[in-house]
Amino acid sequence: MKHLKSSQIALSNFPYYKYSLDYTLNSLEKLGAESIELYACDPHFHIDDCGPAQVKILKKKLKDRGMKVICVTPEQVKYPINIASVNPECRRRSMETYTKVIQYATELDCQTVQFFAGWGPLDQPYEEAWSRSVDSLGFLADLAEGYGITITIEAADRTLTVLTGTDKIRKMIEAIHSKNLRGMIDTVCLLACDETIDQAINNIGENNIKHFHFSDVMMDKSTLDHIIPGQGTMNLDYVLEKMDGIKYDGYFSIELMSPYEKQPEEAMKKAAVWMRERLL
Repeated sequence: MKHLKSSQIALSNFPYYKYSLDYTLNSLEKLGAESIELYACDPHFHIDDCGPAQVKILKKKLKDRGMKVICVTPEQVKYPINIASVNPECRRRSMETYTKVIQYATELDCQTVQFFAGWGPLDQPYEEAWSRSVDSLGFLADLAEGYGITITIEAADRTLTVLTGTDKIRKMIEAIHSKNLRGMIDTVCLLACDETIDQAINNIGENNIKHFHFSDVMMDKSTLDHIIPGQGTMNLDYVLEKMDGIKYDGYFSIELMSPYEKQPEEAMKKAAVWMRERLL
């Protein structure tokens, strides 16, 4: 690689969600983590169950271990968060959660958060959900600007988001027209959206790609799990070459989930070794 560096690798607590926060942070420290993506989930740091005191405690735990948070990603799939919901109360509550994410990220000296754009019922017009999402993200982008935070959004299946492809990410960015709303790429979501890394870069735009969730996948779609790099069938070396070619300077967060809940440290170690062998 000519431009990508190992300092762009971020480990994460994603696969540790069945373990305590202290165990997780100690494990990540053992693996040499300096930059981490914080998956804000229970029992680690669920946004709706935390306040200023918990933020202060977490910040000290990170500082004591020499780690910094480079992106805060709240759980927004398994938990009922939907900023494009047809239910005004759900939308209000979801917006309150995302508002706290932005505020807490600031307290943690983190400049990036990752949000889903929300979704609508499959039996109702897609355009209505899109409109609600635009309204919500527009408000959040204005808020983020005041805090100096960048919101990144990703594409996925329609059951999860109105951003059903990376072309929709670009469309949303243009609709909001805020420097604090940018796109990101997720290798699992590329497969879910039947897209290539080339299409994603072209659709989002090189200057609009501000974050990256990195893991392997099975290209036959036998599973959409986040697999340890090198153990799936996606050509991840080509993905890195393409990102190197556009001089991407953001982070690659290692996102592993199932089936690694029982052995998260082993999985994260293997993933980190694979990445560090390529980004020197």
